[in-house]
Amino acid sequence: MRTFAKSRIRYSKSQRMGIFAFLIVLIGFQFLNFFLSQSEPVYEVAEVPEDVLHLDLQLASAKTSTNSSEYSLENFDPNKLSAEEWQKLGFSEKQVNTILKYKYSIGGYFSDKEEIKNCFVISEKKFSEIEPFIVFEDLNRYENSRNSYFNSKSPKEAKTKIRYEKFNPNDYTLEDWKRIGFSEKQATTILKYKKSRGGKFNSLQEIAACFVISDEKFAEMKPYMVLPTVKSKGEIKLLEEEAEVSEPKPLKIESFNPNELRFDEWLQLGFTEKQANTILNYKKSLGGKFKDAETFGKCYAVSTEKLAELEPYMVFD
Repeated sequence: MRTFAKSRIRYSKSQRMGIFAFLIVLIGFQFLNFFLSQSEPVYEVAEVPEDVLHLDLQLASAKTSTNSSEYSLENFDPNKLSAEEWQKLGFSEKQVNTILKYKYSIGGYFSDKEEIKNCFVISEKKFSEIEPFIVFEDLNRYENSRNSYFNSKSPKEAKTKIRYEKFNPNDYTLEDWKRIGFSEKQATTILKYKKSRGGKFNSLQEIAACFVISDEKFAEMKPYMVLPTVKSKGEIKLLEEEAEVSEPKPLKIESFNPNELRFDEWLQLGFTEKQANTILNYKKSLGGKFKDAETFGKCYAVSTEKLAELEPYMVFD
């Protein structure tokens, strides 16, 4: 049976060729349209009003000015910078607070660039950025100001001439120390320092080592201080007679971990209260732990001689 298509639709050979040619032309147009769409579009140049261009230039200039002022660096003394000036160097408010606390913990000022680098909130990248501009001025005035803080007197006290008599420093009370020119805070510190030495001064050098007693004050008191000790057969000799020739007894030191020592244990190693506090604050600024003896030796309160004395006994985790 013939289908409807076969019976109703019939094309001649020429008609079939025409349809085939039409399809080829249609497909060609599709390909041409595709390739034309892949070429770069052509834009017309629009004219921008002059006031808009002027405003755009002002905004770009202001942005450039802000960025340049934010990162513009000049020579600066890190001991003189205020909190706001540290922030202008690119530090956050929290970082600045940490930097200032760290500076206080190492004695109130930075003595070299290495101390600044050791502050854990200052990254190596940031330190390398500011390091060429760090300039230290006269550091002696910071040392002098710290000493004068502990030895300062009121004008009334400065004018009062002290009448000394021979005295045994081990017998002096708080009021006795105040009577010869020390403030209550200084007198309290002296008594605490004596307690840290085992409850008594064993030599004049120990008294001179107390950080609230200036060299000038010690020289003033020295002719009147007596430290009697009982010798064999009841003979009594004054320790100051031996002071110039005898060396202080060396401390008995055993192996210890600096990261585990408490305040009183630092005192037993021969440090003053202020030095012990500085060491503990410095350790805290490092994250609560000394990495090695070299890091410990960078603490302001630890002298080169003291580090050499303690280093053979130091053990780190």
